[in-house]
Amino acid sequence: MSNNAGVGMTDENLATFTCRLPGCGGPRSGVCINNLPFEECPDVAPPGEESDETVPDASIEAMPVPVVPCRGGRSLDAISCDALLRERGGMVVGLVAGPEVGKTTLIATMYELLHRGRMSSFGFAGSETLRGYEERCHLARLSSNGNKPDTQHTPTKAQLSFTHLRIATRNGVKDVIFSDRSGEHFDRVLSRPGEIAGFAELARADVILFLIDLTELVGNQHVPTSCIRRLFIAMDQNALLTGKEVFLIGTKRDIAIPTPRSRRAMTMLEEAAADLTRRSTSGVVVMPYAVASRPRKDSSVIGEGIEQLLAMLLKDKSPLTPPSFHVWPETVTELDLLMRMYRAKSR
Repeated sequence: MSNNAGVGMTDENLATFTCRLPGCGGPRSGVCINNLPFEECPDVAPPGEESDETVPDASIEAMPVPVVPCRGGRSLDAISCDALLRERGGMVVGLVAGPEVGKTTLIATMYELLHRGRMSSFGFAGSETLRGYEERCHLARLSSNGNKPDTQHTPTKAQLSFTHLRIATRNGVKDVIFSDRSGEHFDRVLSRPGEIAGFAELARADVILFLIDLTELVGNQHVPTSCIRRLFIAMDQNALLTGKEVFLIGTKRDIAIPTPRSRRAMTMLEEAAADLTRRSTSGVVVMPYAVASRPRKDSSVIGEGIEQLLAMLLKDKSPLTPPSFHVWPETVTELDLLMRMYRAKSR
């Protein structure tokens, strides 16, 4: 029998009910984080009851998590994204990938692992685009009645949008925003590279993730390498990579790297990242990494490498060493000796 059978939940007052779980708006948002009908969900709270603000991941030490009420939207447009960043701050991750590489699947799997408590170092603390994540994940769940896991494709005509995750870490709560642009937009840049200067999300991003399909890289190295190289050069020439962390993410690791000893795909990925680094005119170092969103054959483990990728994105940056204006050279010249006396007087 439902816990909410006696609280008088009707179609008329459904919107007044909330949820005890942080990050879920319950009936108000129209999306249940537990994937249950609202009248059967034990976490639905009647009007006036306070929500539970504890962090859902029990492996994370107790810490205050200021959970912001979720509006349950599908995505954020540029104006809403800017308003959210002004209100809270946060990290913007720019995703660069052609069609069917796995961009949407990657961010959907990251959400799924977080909100189900499958990450040991991170917890789910809310999302302003909860409905959008739920729709992206639906085709990969048993409730979709599909023959195999799938992910909703970003339509070609779709405008630039963003998805949001609020993540609990051992050092506090962090907001992360992912850009979501159709892969066909990047395909058009291959023939008109100057157009990438108008991709506002890449100019604003703190981190850039170039995604490449490892199965295509192993099958026909020239085509995916050429595409990612041209996108990289176009961004580098338009100063969209300067001062940013840049990763080359190989997707579909579960297929391209069938066993732990299989090195071919990783070797090719590392070579591609080194090639991009050499071609950079702004001193960008491209870091290679491989992930898998789908489980391997005869396995139920999903998201290989995704928690480690998130850890790299959210790591605390080491403070820069302040420049020294009194560095003494190893090989001293007559000019250095003269400058030494001058510096001693000017202190």
